[in-house]
Amino acid sequence: MKKNISTKAILSLVGLGLLGSASLVSAKGPVMQNLTPAEIATRQSEMFQRQATLLGISVDKIKAAWAEGKTMQELAAANGITAEQLGQKMKDERNIQMKAHLKVLVDQKVITQTQADARLAVMQKMMSNNGKTKGNNKTHGWFGF
Repeated sequence: MKKNISTKAILSLVGLGLLGSASLVSAKGPVMQNLTPAEIATRQSEMFQRQATLLGISVDKIKAAWAEGKTMQELAAANGITAEQLGQKMKDERNIQMKAHLKVLVDQKVITQTQADARLAVMQKMMSNNGKTKGNNKTHGWFGF
């Protein structure tokens, strides 16, 4: 039971970052509100492609499942991927995304490499603890990535 709860927590946390970018909120409201139709289409297409790559299936299968309202977990199970495998794939992808995001911030001189390394360590620890830090039950400190 505990393992099942942990898997669901990991999938939820990682899934928010990996698959939920369309519903992020900015100071002005939903991010999608500020996008052009072309940008919305591009983001959705990119999301479909990321999901297809993650599951090792075609984009057409992803689109069909999306249209039917299937979850990633349902689609993964239908393609022989366990919840644990999906969770690990999502964590691995999220780790790649975090590193790329932090690299951009360092390259653009927004933060130092030392700050990026420290932030990556914190985020990886949070992912390994299902979003919990210092023994509390609150998820915090994600700052959008």
